[in-house]
Amino acid sequence: MKIALVTKGFLSSWGGAERMSVNVARALKKAGHEVDVYAARVGGEAIDGVKVIKVEASGFVSALKILSFNARVRKLLRHKDYDVVLGFTQVFPLDVYRASGGVHEYWMRLQYPNPLFRALKYVTSLVHLAVVWIERNIAKPGNHRFVITNSKLVKGHVRQYLGVNDSDIRVVYNGIDHGLFNPEVRKFCNETRSSLGITDGETVALYVSNNWTRKGLDTVLRAMKGVKGLSLIVVGRGKKGKFLNLMKNLGLETGRVKFAGQTGNVERFYGASDFFVLPTQYDPSSNACFEAMACGLPVITTATNGASEVLTSGKDGFILDDWQDDISLKRFFFELMDDGQRRVMGEAAARKIKDFTVERCVNEIIKVCEEAMKGKGRG
Repeated sequence: MKIALVTKGFLSSWGGAERMSVNVARALKKAGHEVDVYAARVGGEAIDGVKVIKVEASGFVSALKILSFNARVRKLLRHKDYDVVLGFTQVFPLDVYRASGGVHEYWMRLQYPNPLFRALKYVTSLVHLAVVWIERNIAKPGNHRFVITNSKLVKGHVRQYLGVNDSDIRVVYNGIDHGLFNPEVRKFCNETRSSLGITDGETVALYVSNNWTRKGLDTVLRAMKGVKGLSLIVVGRGKKGKFLNLMKNLGLETGRVKFAGQTGNVERFYGASDFFVLPTQYDPSSNACFEAMACGLPVITTATNGASEVLTSGKDGFILDDWQDDISLKRFFFELMDDGQRRVMGEAAARKIKDFTVERCVNEIIKVCEEAMKGKGRG
């Protein structure tokens, strides 16, 4: 196949779609395919035989940058003869679109349930209009062959809000690096706990996110009240002010919550923890949940996180129906205060996620590309 891979960023250091772009380009080349990459941001990645074209996006505001990137990619591809155009970002037309960030219209309805406020947000922040416009155009007949989602949750949103036929949607769950995330990270436990001032005998919950409001840190703090012997490590970027005030109002000792900040070595914190918690309002499919499972941690998350589809509640973790339900979350905390319960559930989590590899994910994406090529009548 001769493939055009369109992505916002082509650099593995960013994670997410940017890292997946590099992994897919490398795997496609290794499998003997010809690959050209079109990206707005380019890092120092160099893959023999893969041509990387930097697409300049102009404009003073985000909406204009998004629209100009889309227009310039379309112009560059217009006179090219690719077997498959694979998009890891919102562009059209293409053959295969990977909707790893979910559906923007659904997210806007979730954030602004009042139609008047939502309309006002669209008008005052045109970037939302631009993204929704492009997504709707991707969904039109002739502008796509297949849409890849990273969960059944997002598949439902693509069907409901974009009107894509069920037969055109393929679910491909995210893959993780088991060489980095595995139960052996427990070797970092003592050193990491000591650096955070966590004493022996404490049970440690881990929370990883750069959006503490949307991903329910306040729910975690409320649920901690009255659970003696439980500490929390918070990894990621965020403003502590309102959460410190909440802790004060709840009567939670400040020493029970360790704000570790951003890190390039998140595996050390998985190794220092006893279970993982992420009561997110919405997540297409949280990689952090998969990483925690691979490290042998029971996971607590919400039904509005696509990653919950891999869990069996009560076996390898727990699933909250409501992301603000601190009472149910507290009950789960009490269950996981038992060391034997945690060990059994953590081992089950590691077994469950074992086959969710980067290689499997990439290979399934390649299969969808091959299916799209055949659908165009190519060899």
